[in-house]
Amino acid sequence: MGHNHQQVIRNVVGYARWILKLLRWLPRLLLGGLPLLPRPMWALFLIQVIIRGGDFVFPFLTLFLTRKLGLSGVVAGWWVMTSVMSGILGTMAAGKVSDQLGRRQVLGGCMVGACLLTGLCGLLPVSLAIPQVLVAASFFQGSMRPIIAALVMDLCPAGQRREGYSLSYLGINLGLAVGPMLAGFLFERHLPWTFFGYSLAMVGALAILVRMVPADHPVPVRPSRGRAEGALGAFLARPALVAYSLISLFVSFAYAQTGFGLTLYTSEFFGARGAPVFGLLMSFNAATVLVLTPLLTLLTRRFTGPLVMGFGTALYSVGFGMMAFRLDLGPLLLSTLIWSSGEVLLFINSGAYIAEHTPEHLRGRFQSICEVMSSAGRILSPVVFGAVIAGIGVRGAWLATAMVTLACTAAFHAWDAREISYSVPK
Repeated sequence: MGHNHQQVIRNVVGYARWILKLLRWLPRLLLGGLPLLPRPMWALFLIQVIIRGGDFVFPFLTLFLTRKLGLSGVVAGWWVMTSVMSGILGTMAAGKVSDQLGRRQVLGGCMVGACLLTGLCGLLPVSLAIPQVLVAASFFQGSMRPIIAALVMDLCPAGQRREGYSLSYLGINLGLAVGPMLAGFLFERHLPWTFFGYSLAMVGALAILVRMVPADHPVPVRPSRGRAEGALGAFLARPALVAYSLISLFVSFAYAQTGFGLTLYTSEFFGARGAPVFGLLMSFNAATVLVLTPLLTLLTRRFTGPLVMGFGTALYSVGFGMMAFRLDLGPLLLSTLIWSSGEVLLFINSGAYIAEHTPEHLRGRFQSICEVMSSAGRILSPVVFGAVIAGIGVRGAWLATAMVTLACTAAFHAWDAREISYSVPK
């Protein structure tokens, strides 16, 4: 009997040790090492949550133009396109200016510009003056993205950049999970507060930026091979970045269908239930991203960036390829789970990969170039996808999209195999 008691005690002690080990590793397992990031990086996370959560305006621009102003879909499309182009111009300008004047200072200036212009829309009567002001505000909104991405490079040591971009990505998705719901309520009942709310969000983000993110100073330009080097020339001198930016154009082209093409798919096969089903898929996508981002960051940290991004586009191919068939809700949710996992793998590795090949004094400009290439894919996608649907139908168009991402997978893996033969200019 005594022997049995001793065995029970040993078993209990053994189980207790395993539980303690699990409790010690559980935060690391769930957060992928994110708690180890520097404090300013958590401030940037909060800024992302506030900016994206307070982005009440731009996702509802089309509805404002058509329902509040009574414009046709064609005219509304031109206004949206103009807003997108304004954001791209902001992206192009922000990289150079932030490298020259300091990223925190320029990001703060962009927040002030977006805050004032968007708040002004809340004071204007419902008229064409509002989209005109919003086009100008889009310039400042587009400017923030490359600056924040460059700040992640600045704030995270080289060995923690995947975790840094993972945390930034979590902030984006947490904000997007809350913002559209609040925006829908304000849009229908309190339209001016759609604009005021965004301005207040910018004030909160600016306060965190000033108090918690350290000021930075322009990095002196280091000439390459004994002569000054322009940003575009320096970018083109790095085959790794050129290859990545070209592949990312096609990746963003394909991913844009999760908004445009998926809406058409659900509308065709679910009829009147199409809009609620699409909303459910988007919510499921956001939940998947929030749950899997830390875990996939931890599981893939030992692999190279191009290899993991190739895995991501392979998951795109499977998830998108499933929609070449008519799917019920269950299989459609599985498809969303698969391509959402690919989205996580691509995002958390792309920023870190760019950082590995970017000199310190060109971080903002290199981020701008990559963002412009990605934006080009998003702009072209609805036009091309619409033409393909007209020719072979929505299911055939999804099959074509899956083939594009499969080609991207091959390109990423081929580049990963060859990359060791290149030396990166410093």
